[in-house]
Amino acid sequence: MEAVSIRKMLHQYIEQGDDKLLKIMYVIAKEYTNESDEGADYSFSDADMQLLEERRKKRLSGESKTYNWDEAKNIITGKAS
Repeated sequence: MEAVSIRKMLHQYIEQGDDKLLKIMYVIAKEYTNESDEGADYSFSDADMQLLEERRKKRLSGESKTYNWDEAKNIITGKAS
């Protein structure tokens, strides 16, 4: 299929598409072009950074428990013993 035909088909999909399709197409196009929405960048507050650092220290010291994928899946599905 040639680029001109693809463009026409995409325009039809956009004109007739529901919100879900439009959002999917938007995200794909945005990722492909490496564009970002203005103001969409997120930065952590000092309180967020402090909390992350506390959790990191607990994890590294062994104070907090970590789980492998199978353990996490069993907890989530209620199959943990």
